[in-house]
Amino acid sequence: MSGSWRLDDLGDRRVLTVDGRRYETGYSARVVKMLIERKGIGRTPPYFRYKDTRGPHFLGPLFRYLRAEGRHGLRTLEVGCSFGHMTEYLAEQPEVATIHTFDTDPSFAAITRAKAEELGLAPVREVRLIPGDETVQLPYADEAFDLVVVVGVIEHLPRRHRRAQVDEYYRVLAPGGLIVILDTPNRLFPLETHSIGLPLVQWLPAPVAYRYARTFRRRTFGAVSYAGFTADGTGWRNATLADCLPSTGPAGLDDLTETIGYGWRFFRDTARSRARRALLPVFSVACRALAAAGRPPSLALPYLNLAFRKHPAPLDPGRRATGRSTA
Repeated sequence: MSGSWRLDDLGDRRVLTVDGRRYETGYSARVVKMLIERKGIGRTPPYFRYKDTRGPHFLGPLFRYLRAEGRHGLRTLEVGCSFGHMTEYLAEQPEVATIHTFDTDPSFAAITRAKAEELGLAPVREVRLIPGDETVQLPYADEAFDLVVVVGVIEHLPRRHRRAQVDEYYRVLAPGGLIVILDTPNRLFPLETHSIGLPLVQWLPAPVAYRYARTFRRRTFGAVSYAGFTADGTGWRNATLADCLPSTGPAGLDDLTETIGYGWRFFRDTARSRARRALLPVFSVACRALAAAGRPPSLALPYLNLAFRKHPAPLDPGRRATGRSTA
């Protein structure tokens, strides 16, 4: 897109015209202009539909599971609100009682705060701006949330802080609570499909990866400096399963990935491209082999979509007979 655009306010909706193409949205002119300023005009229109596309795509399996389990009144933490499309989707789910969310990007935090106010997203209690280095110690109490949602975040965390940051997600999760870590590119998968689109680039030392990207993705990376290529948040190194777990590992967690409908099931059921559908038998064999070896099937997939439940706290023996503390 060249960048020629116009925004018309029609009262009940706004129409953004970009290079002659019209895009309708219910978002306010204020929100649309904030998004254009943050993402640029060429990348703005897809965001108008993300609540209705990415929301059910990624969180649909989770809420089908929660409804079947009869879960309700969920205190929810959303890590990395971005444009707030997942925040909107979460706010519409009857199982969600409250939402606390944050982002390290000032523009995204401001956009999500504006949307929560304008759209009347009642469950949203706060939208915080937390600078990246401060997310190693989140401003929430231990076990404060029944549900922690992390979509497209972990690959962007800097390696120097990643372990501490992910540990925080589990610290604030209540016993019996669920954490879902979704849309996370798998570092072990040979083809990097998230940022650069080249085989093995995520395994290379940064200087070599930089030259590789500039050689074979010149249009995208030809003018990018080395500092920009390696800056925090670039995400091309992707993430491992271990990155998505607490530093203590899987102990104390129930892996509900396949039970809820993520992992192999999610990959199979959401395959859209011709190439991916053609390769489903190959992925099926790899996933079955991993499962037979006692390993998570997700390790064979290009993206990690994971779900874990923290073990419930053991019942206090003093409360077994009467249902109240003996203290």
